Amino acid sequence: MNDIRRLLHFVRPYGAILLFSLLLLVFAGLFEVQTTALSVELFDKALPLGLNASGATQQAIAISQQKFAYLDRLLSLLPGKIVTQLSIALLLFTFLKGICLYQSNYSMSYVGQKVVTDLRNQLYRHVLGQSMGFFSLNSTGNLMSRLSGDVEQVQEAVSTTIAELVREIVLLLFLAAWIFYIDWKLAVISLTIAPVALVLTLTMGKRIRRVSLRSRENIATMNDLVQQSITGMRIVKAFGMEKHEEARFGASAGRLLRSNMKAARILFLNSPLMEFLGVLCFVPLLYYADLRIKEGTLTFGMFGGSLFALFRMYDPIRKLSRIHVQFQRAFASASRLVEIFDTHVEIQDRPEAQSLKEFSDSIVFENVHFQYRDATGEARVLKDINLEVKRKQVIAVVGSSGAGKSTLVGLIPRFYDVSSGRILVDGTDIRDFTQESLRSMIAVVTQETFLFNDTVRNNIAYGDVGASESRIMAAASAALAHDFIMRFSMQYETVIGERGQRLSGGERQRISIARAILKNSPILILDEATSALDTESEKLVQQALSNLMQDRTTFVIAHRLSTIRSADIIVVLDRGRIVEKGTHEELLRKSGFYYRFHKIQNEEPLLAGQADE
Repeated sequence: MNDIRRLLHFVRPYGAILLFSLLLLVFAGLFEVQTTALSVELFDKALPLGLNASGATQQAIAISQQKFAYLDRLLSLLPGKIVTQLSIALLLFTFLKGICLYQSNYSMSYVGQKVVTDLRNQLYRHVLGQSMGFFSLNSTGNLMSRLSGDVEQVQEAVSTTIAELVREIVLLLFLAAWIFYIDWKLAVISLTIAPVALVLTLTMGKRIRRVSLRSRENIATMNDLVQQSITGMRIVKAFGMEKHEEARFGASAGRLLRSNMKAARILFLNSPLMEFLGVLCFVPLLYYADLRIKEGTLTFGMFGGSLFALFRMYDPIRKLSRIHVQFQRAFASASRLVEIFDTHVEIQDRPEAQSLKEFSDSIVFENVHFQYRDATGEARVLKDINLEVKRKQVIAVVGSSGAGKSTLVGLIPRFYDVSSGRILVDGTDIRDFTQESLRSMIAVVTQETFLFNDTVRNNIAYGDVGASESRIMAAASAALAHDFIMRFSMQYETVIGERGQRLSGGERQRISIARAILKNSPILILDEATSALDTESEKLVQQALSNLMQDRTTFVIAHRLSTIRSADIIVVLDRGRIVEKGTHEELLRKSGFYYRFHKIQNEEPLLAGQADE
């Protein structure tokens, strides 16, 4: 319940519309009760079995006439005899009730849709604002399940279930008040079901909430499996693992089936139980009414009106029980959404953060330490990093896998924040700049090029969506991409598929380089940008990278040492520490880590040749 309260602030801006809807529901309840009240006039006056023929005493007749005098006055305003008057009144009350319900339901639906739209937008904004550490702890499928499925559960509760809840409560209160108005003893007997129904509803609600939470988690797991299988379909097929993935998905679907069927057992048991309780309560009511009618202290019309209202009451009671179960499902989803909102791994701008207008001098790592734990619980660490990089220098970062190369360069655009120490740009701590202005100074080209399922034009212009046609084409030309783009039937308007699947690896990389060229940032990060390419593609990409690196401060993470010989500084990392630093020639003369890496790579072709022999 606390989780729902946390989300209620999304409803506050629409409070006036909600109050208007509530008022309309009150009027709808009044018209419903008056429709029920017409049954008294029908039994006692319109039908042949009227007051005089019912055996009622003068006392009962007097009570009936007194209680329903307002109806007589209302009906007297309508033309015709009593049957005509009742017919017109029935149509009028039903018509007015319908108008009120339509406008109220539409208004409630509007509020629900707006609230959920605001919730979804803020949740997405919150996720986008997280640091990269957040995404290492949360899988794509899990996040998608919360952004779509859990939000939809809350949407159903807000846009539909709340409207039903208010409508049925208002109707129940009015009908209960109507029965008390006719005969309070009759009302007390008829409402003996209420405590039992309440206990059953609360008990079932708690169980359905637990089951629904498990069901939502199973859906998230299944979404994650689907996302991984589709994304890695090439590997799945290459290793012949279709049956394995099918079995994993089947097991996940089976767990979801069991959770859903457990929820169905609880859900569908609810209505029969409520109906049985209602009939059980109706038995003593019949004996009481029979006694009163025989005594002549209760008219057929009063009993018929009470009975009609009672049957109308059991419908809201059943619906309220079902609505409670639906709310428990929404509560389960709300708790998962609040869990995301309560996750604060995002990197915040400082209140006094300034805009970085230009980069003119240097980037300095000053006693930098960094540590975090990823989803596997493994610590990722950088220790005592001290490094100064001048403007327009090329810095290569090498080391074995897991040494911290990508983590080191990821600190510059603040994908992560340092644990201690600081990184300075032109003498100012990067945490004193806004993230937007800092990242506007940085372009990134990675090994795993990510392209969107969009046109070539939009992918190149992703970092500068307002770029002109001439600038986009110039960037593509500098990245050696223009020629192959022009061979496409739609040229720059060609849609390249999810993650650029319609392009070769080299073509994807050159589109990525064109994107970085267009952004025209003074700081460039190349994270193993050529390691996954064949020789011919690598040569073209290297030429495109040379065009990109001109007059830029460039950080290069490279697997092939041959590509970084000309770097101004080569930094060697081992277990999160800088163990060597210098030019290619200086590091070879030291006969240390870099020398061993260089020797191993130079021996690889020889070993391959020996194997061929």
